[in-house]
Amino acid sequence: MRRPKGERQALNVEQISAIRDAASRWRTGPDIKGPEPDGQVRDIIEVLLGTALRIGECLALRVRGVDDGPSGMTISVTGTVVLRTGSGAVRQDHPKTEHSIRRIAVPDFAAAVLRARLAGIPTSDPQRTIFANRAGKPLSPFNVRRTFRAFLELADLAGEGITLRWYRRTGATVIARGSSADAAATFLGHGSTAITEGHYIEPDRTVDRAPAGILERTLRRESPDASLLSNDDGVAEFPALDFLDQEDIEAA
Repeated sequence: MRRPKGERQALNVEQISAIRDAASRWRTGPDIKGPEPDGQVRDIIEVLLGTALRIGECLALRVRGVDDGPSGMTISVTGTVVLRTGSGAVRQDHPKTEHSIRRIAVPDFAAAVLRARLAGIPTSDPQRTIFANRAGKPLSPFNVRRTFRAFLELADLAGEGITLRWYRRTGATVIARGSSADAAATFLGHGSTAITEGHYIEPDRTVDRAPAGILERTLRRESPDASLLSNDDGVAEFPALDFLDQEDIEAA
């Protein structure tokens, strides 16, 4: 199944670079009025790029869900952030599906962002989400998307139809081409065999770090190997990743 050009595709390297640049420049300079941005949305898109998480899963990441050891960083995906009438953004202690509960390795460029964020969070609050508002509550997906649209405007990409879901498709594309569609599906939370108890995943020393290595080589800021994104046909050649299209339909 081929999608029309511009519809639910993976980002290419030029788009990734342009959005990164816009995120670093957004609301900076002497003529900007009001408080300076805290950089959270800039960091969120780096984490999305390196993990292919859904936006709600990313905003639900907690301090206790990060394991940063000698072999690298892993994260536990155990929840999602949803908007509830009268309550705003709240963390739901289970993600989209049972298979969505998983533990994945994080490429170095995204791990560096998470380490910097964790350094500013009191260690006495392991239940807190890593990305939070001034009251310490989870960020609203609505507000994150609004700021992301501002990045696209600044990058002259507002007319390309890009959304935060493109980051998930980009991760799927890179892993599927660099390894296999099955590896991508598992990394993204489809077909995972993770065993959970109380929505907490015990440290798993057998986490496959190969997908993180592929994402690091392809999507890092410095000297990325863009060969896996050189084809702009998205992931149409991987029928096993058709679930991404279904996710887009459900989220529309």
